[in-house]
Amino acid sequence: MAPQKRPAEEAESLLVGVRSLLLDIEGTTTPISFVEKTLFPYVTNNIESYLNKNFENADVQKAIAALRDQAAKEKDEKVEGVVEIPSGDASKEDVIKAVIDNVKWQMDENRKTTELKALQGFIWKEAFESSEIKGELFEDVGPMLKMLAEEGFKLYVFSSASIQSQKLLFSYSNQGDLSDVFSGYFDTTTGSKRDKASYKKIATEIGHEPKDILFLTDIPEEAEAAVGAGLRSALVIRPGNEELTDENLQNFACIERFDELYGDEDEEDDIKRFAGGNGEADDDDEEEEEGDEDEEEEEEGDDA
Repeated sequence: MAPQKRPAEEAESLLVGVRSLLLDIEGTTTPISFVEKTLFPYVTNNIESYLNKNFENADVQKAIAALRDQAAKEKDEKVEGVVEIPSGDASKEDVIKAVIDNVKWQMDENRKTTELKALQGFIWKEAFESSEIKGELFEDVGPMLKMLAEEGFKLYVFSSASIQSQKLLFSYSNQGDLSDVFSGYFDTTTGSKRDKASYKKIATEIGHEPKDILFLTDIPEEAEAAVGAGLRSALVIRPGNEELTDENLQNFACIERFDELYGDEDEEDDIKRFAGGNGEADDDDEEEEEGDEDEEEEEEGDDA
């Protein structure tokens, strides 16, 4: 028998008591295929021309120095396959070639190091700002993020991508500029996404109790780390994501779209809002619904 999600009605309580939402990107707001088939190939196809054009830029030099230090440290640690980068007094051509080889090696290994993500972010910046690339979001993401922000929820991002890359994706998205809905961004400079200490740091910086923060991710290990830090967490099931186990589905609330945060809705064109942004439904509305049901039962009784 195929694994089953926990009952859908449990989603009705996902936002009750929540003050802030912390969002993963890849596999949560954005298809994994966009990262693998658009962003990563753009770097490998354009890194040489980018470095040749921007080699003297201070930020690029800082990124190269960080990659050089990282490679030297990993060489001492005997990391297999590490590509060293020659010192600054080497020729421009030699340095660029080594940086390219280092970056491609790290990407082939699917590494998520801060040093790699920083240089990737610089390369993507040109692509986003020139409209060569648009940040791809699942169709429910933009409308729901706007609604959540309007209702007073504070929205934050925690991704292995650099903060600059995160801002670019949401500022130049296929659903318009969504940068104004976010209150802050976190990347690997905060720590690993699978380390509960990272989530404790984030809660402290946000200024909310961990229990008042809901973390949305497609990775069970990240959800477990967040819960270990006292946060709430729900798993997001999207096309192209790695299949969750039955244990994953039973241990965490699971949603397939962000509008499921509000639970099942009868309305086709509108999503019922929680009173005060994150409270329970209005009691008067519930009484009216009960009254309507009673009237319907009386009418059915008269017809019988």
